[in-house]
Amino acid sequence: MLVAQLEVPVETVTEAALAARSAGTRVVLNAAPARPVPAELLAATDLLVVNEPEAQALTGRGRDEPAALLDLVPRAVLTLGGDGAWYVDRERPATHVPAVPVDVVDSTAAGDAFTAALAVAWGEGRDLADAVRWAAAAGAACVRKLGASVALPHRAEIDELFADC
Repeated sequence: MLVAQLEVPVETVTEAALAARSAGTRVVLNAAPARPVPAELLAATDLLVVNEPEAQALTGRGRDEPAALLDLVPRAVLTLGGDGAWYVDRERPATHVPAVPVDVVDSTAAGDAFTAALAVAWGEGRDLADAVRWAAAAGAACVRKLGASVALPHRAEIDELFADC
């Protein structure tokens, strides 16, 4: 599993995705921060993860049309913070995953926690809709703490929130 984002040169991300794809490795792209994404990179992406501004930048559409992302990739997740997330897939109906209710302290790194947990769960063989639910628990665990890397949750924290939702 290759997990990539756009805080490094997009040319580097594209080359890494193409190399991963040619080796039979799944590619998860978190298209953050919002910027143009080359068609070549999107074609090598198995799962796209975006928030609403990123979806808007890529498709011109937002939360009301998550399926617009399927014009770019075979499956995608549109995160919406406290409004949960949409998982869309060309082969199944769209699934809305509600947010896990927690007291929010700081949303820094929530998207990173979500994307990392999603990749872990999918890599471990979970169904993607279930993996999105587990990722939502990871994002919720992260926002309960102040900071970035220090707020990233451990598996036990994610599992605890996941069991409660």
